This record gives sequence, C-alpha cells and structure tokens, in this order.
Amino acid sequence: MPPLQSESLMAKIQPSGSRITITDTSGELRIVIPGRRSLFVICLLGFWICGWAVAEIMVAIQFLNGDAPPEGEFFMLAWFGVWTMSGVFAIYACLWQVLGKEIVTVRGQTFKTRRDIGGLGFGKEYALAQMRELRAEQAGFNPMEFSSSLQLWGVGGGVIAFEYGARTYRFGAGLDEAETKQVVTAIKKRYRIQESATT
Repeated sequence: MPPLQSESLMAKIQPSGSRITITDTSGELRIVIPGRRSLFVICLLGFWICGWAVAEIMVAIQFLNGDAPPEGEFFMLAWFGVWTMSGVFAIYACLWQVLGKEIVTVRGQTFKTRRDIGGLGFGKEYALAQMRELRAEQAGFNPMEFSSSLQLWGVGGGVIAFEYGARTYRFGAGLDEAETKQVVTAIKKRYRIQESATT
C-alpha cells in the first residue's frame, strides 16, 4: 500500500488584474491611473471633516454675531484662516481617495499629466523632446517637505520620475512595482525619451 501523502494547505493566489488602463492609438497614448483607495484613510478623513465642519460653523457664527473677544480677534481670525484651509485640503484628499485618478496623455510632442476628480482637476504639460531619464523611482519621505507630506494621503508625488530642465517631476502616485513598469514600458515603447542630458 503506497504511503499517504498529505495535501498542501497552501492557498492558491490568483493573479490580480491591472488597475490602470492603457489606450494606444495612432493619434495618442492615454494612460488612466486610478488613485490608490484606502478605507482607513477615507474613514479617518471623513471623521475629521465632520469635526472640522462643526468648529468651522461655530467660529463663523461667533464672528457674525460679534461675540469674538476684541483682544483675541486677530488670533481667532488667523486660526480660522488656517483651519479653513486645512478643511479644504482634507475634503480634497477624501475626494481623491474616492474618485481621483491620474491621466497621462502623450500626443505628438506633448506630454500631459492631469489629476482628475469627477471630471474636474488640474494638469501639467511638458515638451516631450525636453524630457530626460523617465524611470521608476521611489520618492524618499521627508517630513519637512510639503510634497512628501502629501504622499501620506495619496495626493502628491509619484513613483515615476523624469528630468525636465533643472527639476525632477513625478507622477503615478500609488502605483505598485509591476504597474510602474507597465506604464514606463508603454511610454518608452512608443516614444524615445533621452536617457541623459548628453544624449
């Protein structure tokens, strides 16, 4: 009688599909990168925004009713300005978590990146001939830099970098390693980008 063989208890992992959409036509290359969703961040921001809204309304009513103490009015006004901007950023970050996506469009000699939330957003445009060293590169975290702090909320930076003039620009926030390679390969396959300033 052959010895019994114990079955492996290892779970089979199915390959996950890519989140990104790459459309390569004769006229342009278009890459859509959905923002990386985090239920924890969405809940945290949602809870904070509720508290922010209550304080925002209470202080606004105090000003409108003239109840602010005269000796502390300037301080309260300054605090109110900072508090308001903090809330606007938190709302933007929350909307980005739920609806945000990056759209990369390359047409002719124009390279565009756009951060889009429900059809609204802002973009940047570059001359393809002036771009150098497109690459995958993890950005280091520096708590003293504003752009680094934005990365914690998924609304800044990126893991794909390139040189343009005397500056380094980034896009592709929230991409994992495989997705990053997919985007970089798709761009380099169709367009020639300088590897260095001397080439």
